[in-house]
Amino acid sequence: MNYFIHGLRALSEVLTAAVAMTAFSVLLFSLQFLRRRQKLAAALVPVLVCVTVIYSADALETMAMGAAAKLMWQLIHWTGFVILPAAALFFSLVILELTGREIGKAVTVGSVLNYLLSFVFVSLLWSGKLFDGIHVISDIGTTMVHTGMTALFWVYFALNLCGILIVLATAYGRTRTQASRRRMLYLIFGLIGIIIGTFPLLLFGSGLLISRYPVVFWTLSVLGNAMVTVMVVLLGYASATFSVSWSDRFTRLRMIEWMLRGPVTASFTLWLVTMINRSGDALGLDISGVNTLATVVSIILMEYLVTVLMPRIERGALVGLGREDYAIYREFQGMMVFKPELETYLEALTGALCDRFQARDGFFAVMDESGSFDPVVKTGESSWLDLPELLSRMPAYFAEHGDAFYWDGTGVLIPLFNHDEGLDTFLGVLGLADVSPDLFPNGNVSVLEDALDKARTVLWQRRYLTSAYQVLRTKTKEAGANSFHSGSVLDQDALLENANTAELDRVTVWVKDALTHYWGGPKLSENPLLSWRVVRENAAAGSENEVNSLRSVLKQALEELRPEGERSISGEWTLYNLIDLKFFEKQKVKDIVRRLSMSEADFYRKQKVAVEALSKVIIRMEQSLQDETGDGLQNDK
Repeated sequence: MNYFIHGLRALSEVLTAAVAMTAFSVLLFSLQFLRRRQKLAAALVPVLVCVTVIYSADALETMAMGAAAKLMWQLIHWTGFVILPAAALFFSLVILELTGREIGKAVTVGSVLNYLLSFVFVSLLWSGKLFDGIHVISDIGTTMVHTGMTALFWVYFALNLCGILIVLATAYGRTRTQASRRRMLYLIFGLIGIIIGTFPLLLFGSGLLISRYPVVFWTLSVLGNAMVTVMVVLLGYASATFSVSWSDRFTRLRMIEWMLRGPVTASFTLWLVTMINRSGDALGLDISGVNTLATVVSIILMEYLVTVLMPRIERGALVGLGREDYAIYREFQGMMVFKPELETYLEALTGALCDRFQARDGFFAVMDESGSFDPVVKTGESSWLDLPELLSRMPAYFAEHGDAFYWDGTGVLIPLFNHDEGLDTFLGVLGLADVSPDLFPNGNVSVLEDALDKARTVLWQRRYLTSAYQVLRTKTKEAGANSFHSGSVLDQDALLENANTAELDRVTVWVKDALTHYWGGPKLSENPLLSWRVVRENAAAGSENEVNSLRSVLKQALEELRPEGERSISGEWTLYNLIDLKFFEKQKVKDIVRRLSMSEADFYRKQKVAVEALSKVIIRMEQSLQDETGDGLQNDK
């Protein structure tokens, strides 16, 4: 029986340390949400701090030898437990607030006073008035000795517990759907489970059944510690899903990996070392050197297992992407070509071509979506004196001559186009010094074509994926288009927040119409923007009709989009150039795409972005006038 009791005690001590490590890990995991000013995460922090303090003190007390040291750790334990009811009550009030129930100032003031009262009890604890020393129970441990003030604390604890139960029941009653109730139950069970698990049962059982039968006590201790461990993780996960704009899947994956690499690895290592120590003591062996080796091997093996298991967890249906989506996700990861990888690949490819054709040096210039060459990878000594100026002339030259080589006396310049469904996209230029175009037909053209095909595939792959990313990033910056990630899917305030997406969409249509008939037409002369104050006041100030005033406002808004410096075809000038060339200069689309070195698909996508950007400027112009008088935006149809 003694071996069984020692085994239960050892397991309980390991689980006590595991609870402390788990609570601390969840605390660190929650701290990242404070940057987002999430109230629920902020309210969870004191609860986790209390749990960490309680179980850390319990774990360290088992290693304390003297009565004074044990008393100190008991006081630290009770410090966390005394503050826990106030922290839990405030946390439950925040949960209620998330359901849309307003918390009045009186309740907020009451929560602050409740915290202050808990600190009063902490002062009584450390002054020796709440308890009178410790009492040692054989085969179990130590517990505090009651005083006359102890009963007052239990009244305070009971009132807080009743308040927590009432608030949580109210919050649960305000949920209506099955999904919201399930998520609310996570929070409720997590919070109540922590309070029950940390309850000092030994304080009341010191002279009763629980202290007479160590097997009963240590069994309850093991079960209680295991329950608190689960509840801490459950509470942390539920709070994270309320606090972040990530999906449930992403939250689960991040938390699972964090817990596996942190407390699970640490707890397993601690259990292993504890078992080795207990075995050595029982056998009378000195195995201190084995502990170090076991610790190192345990940590390395656990980290390896986590690395192996995480891909399986990611594609699992329960906590991951699901097999089909995971396959897509992994495929996209493999397709992405990062810029340093691209530069290394192009440098190697250019060097191989230089060696094959005995070129003194070469370069590979990649054109990005903005129309600029980046990166420009060079090998050998540069033979081109003014390479930037030469490259600036290449888009227009190759747009006119197609795939024809360009010979400038220094070397040959070879274009890379992607030909897809009749649409030619200019990807970049390969330059080889001291190489004549006449060299390639002499049996070497297949070598060059193979190399260009490889480069074309890589460049188009990167261009396409970065283009898709730019579209998604642009959309997520629009008001309301990022609704999925604008806040937690469980935060009712975030879900029901009224963004001005309808206003922006409506104004964008008006601005597009005005630009389309900028030089005359019904979409300009009958445009709803004519009734806006920015147009009317501009007309009055300039003594002109409202149609000309609208033209002037459009011009002013375009100037707001104009970057600093001289005009160019670089990326920062794209929005300005599109509107100016298309609507104000009335150039043809095919001429614009040739001038800006972009495809027609890129043109129409970026034109939409440009018109929306112009609309936002006009909205700001109108709002600046409305703010002076306190009126809202015009709602004319």
